[in-house]
Amino acid sequence: MSDPDILLQLRTGREHKALVKLYAHLPKVERMVRNNNGTRADAKDLFQDALIILFGKAKEEGFKLTCSIGTYLFAICRNRWQEELRRRGRFAQELETAPDEPADLAELLAEEGRFGSAERALRSLGDKCLDLLKRFYLLKEPLISIAKSIGLAGEGAAKTRKYKCLEEARKRYRSLLAQTSVAQPQHP
Repeated sequence: MSDPDILLQLRTGREHKALVKLYAHLPKVERMVRNNNGTRADAKDLFQDALIILFGKAKEEGFKLTCSIGTYLFAICRNRWQEELRRRGRFAQELETAPDEPADLAELLAEEGRFGSAERALRSLGDKCLDLLKRFYLLKEPLISIAKSIGLAGEGAAKTRKYKCLEEARKRYRSLLAQTSVAQPQHP
């Protein structure tokens, strides 16, 4: 179920399936809370608060998510946990996060933006390029096998096509990044 589907389910009162998907993000929040003077119960309370916020926002007219739901929930939990630690007098300068978890909301959103741009760049390539790249990089098929299955003359032709597809993806990715950096105001 995609993020827009989850939001639609929340808006239309069919939360059960959406909640199942949303609770998949709880372990990441739990790790962050437990690494920062909290308990499993603290993490669950925090996560439920974040869900309530998401439910409320999803029902607001015009609400548009600019990052993934997982990023949104994690950012809410992180900010609220920092507030709780301040309240308890246990605030550390920077919350400890796992290496794959960016330290703040701006970094989270920037990372989501880069991933989103990369995904859009790849999807805009077209089916033939996308199929070739998926077979080579994800399915680890040899180029000669790919060439035969998509009707290319041989391994050299598949290698050339792969190179051209990658270059086009890079060009589109850089273009999308440039567009988003122009669209977002820069803060000093």
